[in-house]
Amino acid sequence: MIKKKKKFKRFVLILSLVISFLFFSIVITLTYLYNKYDLNINELTNLNNGVNVVSAQGVDATLYNTNRSIIDINTLPDYVKNAFIDTEDKRFYSHNGYDIKRIIKSAFVNLNSKSKSQGASTISQQLIKNTLLTNEKTYSRKIQEIILSIKMEKQFDKDEILEMYLNTIYFGSNAYGIENASKTYFNKSAKDLTLNEACCLAGLIKAPAHYSPKTNYNNAYGRKNLVAKNLFENKHITKQEFAEVSQQPIILYENKTTDNSYEEEAIYEACRLLNLSERELINNNYQILTFKQDDLQNKVEEVNNEIIFKAEKDTNSTLDSLSIVSNNSGHVLAYFSNSNYDLHNLKRQPASTLKPLAVYLPCFEHDILSPASVILDEEINYNGFSPKNADNTFHGYVSCRNALANSLNVPAVKALDYLGVKKAKDTLSNLGINISPSDLNLSLALGAVKQGVSLLDLLSAYMVLANQGYYNNLCFVNKILDKNGNVIYSHENYNSKVADEASCFMITDILKDCAKTGTAKRFESLGLNIASKTGTASNKKGNTDLLNIAYTTEHSMLTWVSDISNNFLPSNLFSSIQPTEINKNICEFLYKETKPKNFSIPNSIQKVGYDLNEYENNHILAKPNHSIQRFIAYDYFKETNLPETVLKEEFLFDVSISETGALLSFDATKGDVYNVYKKVKQTTSLLDIIKEQNGTIVIHDKNIFRENEIEYFITNANNEVISDYKKIRPKDYLITKLNNELLAQKKKWLV
Repeated sequence: MIKKKKKFKRFVLILSLVISFLFFSIVITLTYLYNKYDLNINELTNLNNGVNVVSAQGVDATLYNTNRSIIDINTLPDYVKNAFIDTEDKRFYSHNGYDIKRIIKSAFVNLNSKSKSQGASTISQQLIKNTLLTNEKTYSRKIQEIILSIKMEKQFDKDEILEMYLNTIYFGSNAYGIENASKTYFNKSAKDLTLNEACCLAGLIKAPAHYSPKTNYNNAYGRKNLVAKNLFENKHITKQEFAEVSQQPIILYENKTTDNSYEEEAIYEACRLLNLSERELINNNYQILTFKQDDLQNKVEEVNNEIIFKAEKDTNSTLDSLSIVSNNSGHVLAYFSNSNYDLHNLKRQPASTLKPLAVYLPCFEHDILSPASVILDEEINYNGFSPKNADNTFHGYVSCRNALANSLNVPAVKALDYLGVKKAKDTLSNLGINISPSDLNLSLALGAVKQGVSLLDLLSAYMVLANQGYYNNLCFVNKILDKNGNVIYSHENYNSKVADEASCFMITDILKDCAKTGTAKRFESLGLNIASKTGTASNKKGNTDLLNIAYTTEHSMLTWVSDISNNFLPSNLFSSIQPTEINKNICEFLYKETKPKNFSIPNSIQKVGYDLNEYENNHILAKPNHSIQRFIAYDYFKETNLPETVLKEEFLFDVSISETGALLSFDATKGDVYNVYKKVKQTTSLLDIIKEQNGTIVIHDKNIFRENEIEYFITNANNEVISDYKKIRPKDYLITKLNNELLAQKKKWLV
């Protein structure tokens, strides 16, 4: 018994020592960490940081909503403040910078999910993170965040902290601080926000991209009502107010007069290049030097506003448009968005603009087709998939050149079926366009891509055609400078070979036809060496997206028109009109003084003639076996895929004799010339000339019976004999016929 008591005392002693050691270790560690992390008051309170986005001409276009407007918290209605507190940190006024209950709860959640998804951050912690720390999810950063929050709570009262928080938090659409957010979304000061608008803003800060009313209205609406519910449950609004807000829509301010879409894209790219968040970029006073050409940007904006405004007025609709202009090194010179929606991550159906990339380019690369190759445009059905052309007409045998220039659907589907969708996917991947396995079907030929395609990626792919096989990334940022003027990033041009130059050239040459006589023929009046392709996407309601892409040896451009809110367009808008007209006007401005050079012909390309008779009659590409130019057509061919020599069948020439004369027969081909000769004794005379005729020819020579022997033969246009020599003996025929008649008149011997 005594031994058991001694063992127990020893255990208690050891346990006490361990607990004491752990306690003092924790105290020492916390003291060390508390003293280690200093609260930077200047950075915490300096909320007016912005980011300078500078054009190529040196014009500073700092975004008004990154250079934060500060608002006094005392001017805000109570429901505005409570909307954020009840949603983000309902014990804000009672804790000392951290909420132990939330920390314990989130720890259990994270342990169960084996993640760090639950942060348990108070408003104080969020403010520290947004102004002083990074966004990385580590326990050391979390500890630092809590310690700095505690220090901050000792130096500032709650209202000061809330004011700094509201003037700092990011609301999406490049809006930092509640004042900028109020102006961005509702065109009013934060002090004038309604309860419904306050709930909307408080709801979207959890995930601005996901809950933005501009891009995800339904998500924003549901989140707004959740904030209102929090206010009601915490007795900050009445039941009637909650009911009213729950039914109210989110009415956004529609403003298309101020455009900073280029600057927003430049900021997004700079964040990616430096691996920083937008908040970190803006707080560090970086300067971004871009490739933006101010005069071109102004022209693109002017043209979009003019043409889109007229289309909206004519159709009583609200339209979204986007125009991108780059040089062929990938430098974006102008980027204009005429939309209230965030178009950065927008993916839309590329429609027929995908045909050159997914169908004809790989067919040319694999020597399956050439521009002159013939495809039968007819009614087809692939297990229920029966594509029609836009004009609801089948055009019979057409060349690839004609099919692509006029954007015919059936030939594209047939070509893809022969090529195979796997090769099409590989080509698109090389061009920077990735599609999902569910897109591997024949509707890909018509540009049907389930998740859509980024418009920036689409333009980059067309730049490969302009660069005859070389890929360049589109880029907005030339250099990035830190607050001391040091260059921390400088763009370097880099291109990679991703496609066959000969195939790219042939596609370009066809798309030049498209810009002259095809669906983009509005460019024809400019007299430029320009290639272009249009595209029209549709759903059951009607057309949804209109596209025009155009490029020269110097520039590439894309214009897109849609109505995102309705997801269909008025029936009198067309890809061949509005987006093509916008790009045409941009080209007119770009080349008002100097026209672009023509595309150079690769060494592996030959301009070769092919026989029109074989082409029209037998629908094959054949090397001419004659020199009659009007029956020879020319097109570009790869050296590895030239027209073949077609061996003609033996020329059949028949001559028979009857009581009325000689009958000469042979098969003629339109375009060929046949000289029919008659030779009697030593004299040869031209009996007939046959030309521009198809089918079996019969010539009746009645003047034969005075001659003992006649010989017939046929020559071509070059007077080369192409037939056998056929001889007849007319007098022998007459004697034989007369003897047969006399014999028939004699009576038979009777046996």
